[in-house]
Amino acid sequence: MKRLAGWAFALLAAPLPLAADAPYRSRDDLRQGASALLQQLLHDGPAIVLQSARANSHLGDPKVQANLDWAAQTLPARLAPLGACHRVQASDEERFASSFMRFHFVLDCEHGQRQFMLTYRRKNDGWRLNQFYFD
Repeated sequence: MKRLAGWAFALLAAPLPLAADAPYRSRDDLRQGASALLQQLLHDGPAIVLQSARANSHLGDPKVQANLDWAAQTLPARLAPLGACHRVQASDEERFASSFMRFHFVLDCEHGQRQFMLTYRRKNDGWRLNQFYFD
């Protein structure tokens, strides 16, 4: 019985994954992954979110990696004046050219908002992050 209780406690205490990892296979998984990535921003901050974004991106694409380098250099300074952020809300999604999906989000903070746009591209191995953009 003690062993069973120990396993139950370990399962409850373990962090649960926010979403399936890329490459995403379905539109629902893709939507959930994009949302979870920005929800993670509220809890873990920009450095951790951009590590997750990079891990779920097209690693062999230099343009994608340059975009994520730009985001890593720029996002912390763009969030700092907004103060504490408390909500991420999906605002729109669009599909174009059969292999691209774009998700728009609004980050609500103490002193304003920030708009995010995550674009995913489907290649042979499934959907992965192709662009991480914010205003």
